Amino acid sequence: DKFDTMFLPSLRQLQYLVALNDEKSFSKAANICNVTQSTLSAGIKELENILGQPVIDRTKRKVILTPLGIEMAINSEHILQQTTHMIERAKRFSQAMTGPMRLGVIPTIAPYLLPDILPRIQKQFPQLELQLFEDMSDRLLERLNSGNIDLALMAFPFDTPNLSQKILFEEEFYLAIPKGRGFESEKITPGALDPGELLLLEDGHCLSDHALSACDIQLPKRRRAYSASSLPTLMQMVVSGYGITLVPDMAIAARAIPKGIKLVKFESPPPTRQIGLAWRTGSPRIEDFMTLGKIIGRTPGPDEI
Repeated sequence: DKFDTMFLPSLRQLQYLVALNDEKSFSKAANICNVTQSTLSAGIKELENILGQPVIDRTKRKVILTPLGIEMAINSEHILQQTTHMIERAKRFSQAMTGPMRLGVIPTIAPYLLPDILPRIQKQFPQLELQLFEDMSDRLLERLNSGNIDLALMAFPFDTPNLSQKILFEEEFYLAIPKGRGFESEKITPGALDPGELLLLEDGHCLSDHALSACDIQLPKRRRAYSASSLPTLMQMVVSGYGITLVPDMAIAARAIPKGIKLVKFESPPPTRQIGLAWRTGSPRIEDFMTLGKIIGRTPGPDEI
């Protein structure tokens, strides 16, 4: 086994070798390494036993390294530098909101929330290395369970077995219709919608499931086979008169609604979806996740609509 520690030099042995190459003296090298000369000599001898080759030319009166010993010392210096770097980096990770964090975000959230929250995160926590992954909910949970991401920002309700979740806020759905078309009143009830003309995102997007569930809508078995892979495409279809759809509050707050769309508010209580975080239960970064959640967790106000 190439990772069997019985056949690998220790970092301490590599440190002895580097010191010997620099000082050309056992006593001086031992002093730099803060060990006795006999301890350093024993460490070098053990290193030679592991390598099966000498690193010190013992035919000379001065301390001279063999060609292998010189090569080993140069490589060892790089190894020790990298190890020191890893230790220093690990120590920085003990501080809140530092180091890499891999965040998955679903497509019906990413373009509307990220432009607002990313600058604030970067300003407040410049040492946080936020890495973003956009994908649909099922695949984000697969990545989360396999350890490929640390955290998922998604819409709920959604089944997250063996994972922890935190709801950050709840947002309303609005009805998007083509401009020029109106309803009898300024507000509408979900029951007044025609399921046959309701445009939805293609399978895999939880926005459609949440919208249908929130409005308690049953789709007819026979309906026009229109769907889109993104919410902007869906809204353009509405503008072109293909039907109507439901849009979340955050898309309105982000001013992402095309000019050809009219928004209609629902009667109280309106249909809603919840926005929250999911992570592996027992994650050591729970405090960081909660801090990130506080930055994300604001419900857009009416003045932003």
